[in-house]
Amino acid sequence: MTETKIELRKLTAAKGMVLTNGTIYKDDFVYLGCNDSADNWHEITETEYNKIKYAENAEINNDI
Repeated sequence: MTETKIELRKLTAAKGMVLTNGTIYKDDFVYLGCNDSADNWHEITETEYNKIKYAENAEINNDI
């Protein structure tokens, strides 16, 4: 029999902040995968997030 210890790592966004790794945006929390690091994530304000989403939506609408 083999016993394996698994460590669960969770990052939680501060109030009014959004977690991002540049591709994914989460306003609550993320669980880090086995090959992920907290260094890959940072917080941005909700205002910054809204500007990014607006720009992405405008780009998608221009492509249609």
